[in-house]
Amino acid sequence: MASNADTPRARALGAELREARQRAGLSQGALADVIGRSKSHVLRWENGRLIPSETDTAQVLQALGVRGAERARLLELARDALDPDWLAPGIDRQLAALAEYERTARTIINVEPLMIPGLMQTYDYASHVSFGHGVTRGEAQQRAQLRVGRQHVLTRTPPIQLVAIVGEYAVRNAPCPRGVMVDQLRYLLKLAAMENVTLQLLPMKMASVPILTGPWALIEFDRTKPIVHLDHYASSATITDAKSVARYRSAVDTLREEAMSPTDSFGLIADIIEHEEIAL
Repeated sequence: MASNADTPRARALGAELREARQRAGLSQGALADVIGRSKSHVLRWENGRLIPSETDTAQVLQALGVRGAERARLLELARDALDPDWLAPGIDRQLAALAEYERTARTIINVEPLMIPGLMQTYDYASHVSFGHGVTRGEAQQRAQLRVGRQHVLTRTPPIQLVAIVGEYAVRNAPCPRGVMVDQLRYLLKLAAMENVTLQLLPMKMASVPILTGPWALIEFDRTKPIVHLDHYASSATITDAKSVARYRSAVDTLREEAMSPTDSFGLIADIIEHEEIAL
């Protein structure tokens, strides 16, 4: 059983094993008894600190009643869990991996050029955005509910520190009905007033390469090395290489210098809300 864990796949595998165990109605101790392992083994598998072998994973999945395509997918994840970087195809896999990073994060620095960051979206805004990706309305609503559910990390004890660097375009151009966008902007101001949230808008005229290349997040943890999570249309990628992560850290410093102050950003959003309310 390999012990050099804390890779993106190890964390995602652990999160999925934990969810499967909870669906089966078993505690960590009960599962450990069934498979003949210690509770600490199950705990470390689920938090990504220890990577179960493919044989161990198969035993766990059998005990939890996971079969078919889901079993094959998780076994593949276990086989590749040592890979330090990860390109994850499919929206569902993206969300599972990202939710695990957010759950264990200390600080998230989210760079979003064109959209409101996921941790700051309202249900209605998220639903319209997901529906625009070509899924059914029911799937869009489900994804929106999951996205809103992830926001508990902002209010838990202790909460994560969120720094959102958002392109001005994102607050001026609505991918949804005007009323939904106004509610979204009000929600942005509510979050921006929280002590653990910093919101800075990057003026369109100041847009530079680190934000023009697309959305990404630098995620820092208490006990493991930081990662960079990249979002694409139908997939995501996770980078752990120290030199690459350091380049993104440097880009954050550049963007924060170019961006408006939190106070000025708050004021601009308030002005946009007032203008949009008049037009409603």
